[in-house]
Amino acid sequence: MSATPHTQVHWEENTARPCRKCKWQTPDPTDPMRGQCTVNRHAMGGVWKRWIRDVEHMTCSRHEEGELSFRDHV
Repeated sequence: MSATPHTQVHWEENTARPCRKCKWQTPDPTDPMRGQCTVNRHAMGGVWKRWIRDVEHMTCSRHEEGELSFRDHV
């Protein structure tokens, strides 16, 4: 599967689906307001990482797939 424009991380003011709450997001170890998204994969299965500039105000259309549940925290 390749990334399509609607799966691209984009800025959304006051979003209810921030990247911070998504399990596909890996926080930057030096700056927790930034991170990397690993939701998209190449046709061969390799991870296509995307940089997230602001984990509080950015989102994508695949947020629901990565939304953390209670069991993910246990």
